[in-house]
Amino acid sequence: MILTITFLIGLLYTNPLAFLLLLAAGLAVRELFKYHYKHWERQNVPGPKPSFIFGNIASSIFFRQHIAEVCDEWYKKYPNAPFVGYFKAFKPSVMIRDPEMIKTILVKDQSCFSANDFGFDEKVDPLLAHNPFMVDGERWKKSRQVLTPIFTGSRMKQLFPTMNEVSSQFVDFIGRQCGREVEAKSISAAYTTQNVVGCAFSLDADCFNNPNSEWRVMGKKMFQTTFLVGVKFMLTFFVPALMKWFPVPFLPKEVDVWIRKLVSTLLKERQTKQPERDDQLQILLKGKSAELTEEMIAGHSLSFFTEGFETSSITMAFAILHLAENPDVQEKLYQEVQRNLTENDGLLTFDLLQKIDYLDWILQESLRITPPAAALQKLCTQNYALKYEVAGKQVGTFIRPGTTVLIPIAAIHMDPQYYPEPNEFRPERFSPQEKAKRSLPVYIPFGEGPRMCLGMRFAQSQIKIALLKLVQNFRVRVSPNYKPWQFNRQTFLTEAKDGLQVIFDRR
Repeated sequence: MILTITFLIGLLYTNPLAFLLLLAAGLAVRELFKYHYKHWERQNVPGPKPSFIFGNIASSIFFRQHIAEVCDEWYKKYPNAPFVGYFKAFKPSVMIRDPEMIKTILVKDQSCFSANDFGFDEKVDPLLAHNPFMVDGERWKKSRQVLTPIFTGSRMKQLFPTMNEVSSQFVDFIGRQCGREVEAKSISAAYTTQNVVGCAFSLDADCFNNPNSEWRVMGKKMFQTTFLVGVKFMLTFFVPALMKWFPVPFLPKEVDVWIRKLVSTLLKERQTKQPERDDQLQILLKGKSAELTEEMIAGHSLSFFTEGFETSSITMAFAILHLAENPDVQEKLYQEVQRNLTENDGLLTFDLLQKIDYLDWILQESLRITPPAAALQKLCTQNYALKYEVAGKQVGTFIRPGTTVLIPIAAIHMDPQYYPEPNEFRPERFSPQEKAKRSLPVYIPFGEGPRMCLGMRFAQSQIKIALLKLVQNFRVRVSPNYKPWQFNRQTFLTEAKDGLQVIFDRR
């Protein structure tokens, strides 16, 4: 600042005309920015006041707030607004509050919001180009077409024996740590990784015996942010046009090489020896084998590995915490599990797992309070009118292609208008009688519409069987060292900054 002032003073004395031109240019730029940042004000759309350069996202960029905290702040500040205008750096963006409008965007008019707002270049990250979350248009349709058959209800039933076996190994793993403090996210990630690898590739990831299993190491690497990736994220906010000149992949090179080598080895093995049962890779090969290159298979394999273990481990970890904090709920679940097993001669089957309603309510209530993705960021791809009714009249505004549309999942889930005393853990909120009282679509942990999470059935199945066996064999309690959880502000997902410490005791 001192150098700038010194330069300007020197310029004033040595070249007054240049000084005046520079001053005029500076003032013009300032006025242009002032005009630009009044975009929503001119549209009569309420929203927080933006700051220069960063708009309304400085607290998120500099890790002072998690995206969930930002959304919650805006959500509460404008309780009567169907949507809120904000600035993602320089870009006018909008957060949708109204549930009906959210449903329209995600379902009825999803063709206008078919892309997720994620800075991604398929030339730099070719394997991620086969992840349906990353891509849009024809690539998304093809990825969805290939992956949908892998996650049907009938496929989950076929995978149940593997899940049953892995969950029993998980019980043995927890049994070796009874009475000692464990971190819920860590043990959940070990379980979901072991299960996904078994279901997807018919391999043993050795997660319960080896804390440095290559699958756990690679899984962690995929979600680690390097300095260059951090710079790339900043570019997506401020100058996305420069992304093509900054060819840094989101997927670490080490992971890229590893998954390609793994798939290549598996494909060679399966030319001479088929797996004992159809895993997800085999279903993929049977479905569209003539159209799939080895790179495409590697990309899809990476998709169901990452989608299967990370968000599921977050969901499972918080479900364990909620059970530990609510021993009455935990005991009621135990009684329900025992009753259903007794009625089925002690045999746990896929169909029985789906019949235990209280287990399903617990999972849904956990997802309500702590959804792994606290917000969705969609990208408007066509000129679109955001309309709502006031005093019987249709009013609203237009948004242009490229506008970020933010959907505050966690804020909606915690709105007392829809869920009285939202901080209370009450599984009965998801009983048929209670759900019937909610006429609005106010529960969206997996998204909604054609682009909702493809792996939803798989995630729910693997989490349910693990929770069932944990409660059947152990009581879980909160560790004395546990601190009430706070958001890890360096990740977009819902994670606890200081971990989730619990202790298991045998029944």
